[in-house]
Amino acid sequence: MATTISPLPLTTEDVSPENSSFLYDYDYLDEMTFMLCRKDAVVAFSKVFLPVFYSLIFVLGLSGNLLLLVVLLRYVPRRQMAEVYLLNLAISNLLFVVTLPFWGISVAWHWVFGSFLCKMVSTLYTINFYSGIFFISCMNLDKYLEIVHAQPHHRLRTRAKSLLLAAIVWALALAVSIPDMVLVQMHENPRGMWSCYADFSGHGTTWKFFLRFQQNLLGFLLPLLAMVFFYSRIGCVLVRLRPPGQGRALRMAAALVVAFFVLWFPYNLTLFLYSLLDLQVFGDCEVSQHLDYALQVTESIAFLHCCFTPILYAFSSRRFRQYLKAFLATVLGRHVTRDMSQPSKSDCSESSSLTAQEEMTGMNDYGERQAENSPNNRAMGNTLVRGDG
Repeated sequence: MATTISPLPLTTEDVSPENSSFLYDYDYLDEMTFMLCRKDAVVAFSKVFLPVFYSLIFVLGLSGNLLLLVVLLRYVPRRQMAEVYLLNLAISNLLFVVTLPFWGISVAWHWVFGSFLCKMVSTLYTINFYSGIFFISCMNLDKYLEIVHAQPHHRLRTRAKSLLLAAIVWALALAVSIPDMVLVQMHENPRGMWSCYADFSGHGTTWKFFLRFQQNLLGFLLPLLAMVFFYSRIGCVLVRLRPPGQGRALRMAAALVVAFFVLWFPYNLTLFLYSLLDLQVFGDCEVSQHLDYALQVTESIAFLHCCFTPILYAFSSRRFRQYLKAFLATVLGRHVTRDMSQPSKSDCSESSSLTAQEEMTGMNDYGERQAENSPNNRAMGNTLVRGDG
């Protein structure tokens, strides 16, 4: 794959690479240690574990993001900034999961798809690996501007600028994938068995260190710091104003941050440990084998982001919940009332009113109500700007 293009030898005498982002060579080992470091058990594990897990992610990611895409395209006539980013996130995730069957077959057998698809799939993998994370950051920034600055029509939140930012995200992800476009190619070893990986022509350790550092920085550390900052400020605003359903909104903010950390931290930590291994800070053959297993598992867990993250962001919006209800009702042939967000009078009681109020409230809902009540919001916005600086 494309994240850290390094080979893992089937045995130490046979240093032929098997392409996958979890596979590494071990140039830091001296020659004798390297010759004794066999990887047969690691490769045998990968041939079973990865195809199964990739298949699961492919099914979940394809179905979930297709549903999200259909709902957004069909029921959102004038897409606002949040929906623009969510739509691009769904497209990015779809393109990402489409690459997984290729890698699963490659790990279980060998690369049978030819040279063109070798470059194409590797490039698509990297572009959508990064663009998915970048679009999550865009959605966090949009929500920060909408709630903390309390300006639904902030100068950075125009439709034109949201489309421009989406184009910049795709361009940045494309730039990050240049090594795959240029260096990835097919290799035959042993005879008749092909693999697809980047050939760094003797500079493997330097490139691997650079790519891992790039992924740790762009794919985890900076997005995490931005997310913590944005949602900390959002949380402060919600605590100060105490809007209806404040608890639900705070729980949703915490869930988004925790989900990102839990999915991505183990994988990035493992990549960092591999860099220390290459720099001979610590480790031996046994440590490298343990890291091989750890990277396969943590990478697979990280890939679950394309299944769960869009759902979390989508369901933080009252609008999207309404769109989804309308879509499901159409599919199931049921009648939908024009206003599904309001409880009927016959069902109103003190407890049910509180429940409905909480259901309608979240981070996105709070921003949506600001946009729907612009005269009041302008006054509130001035207060918030003075209070938050």
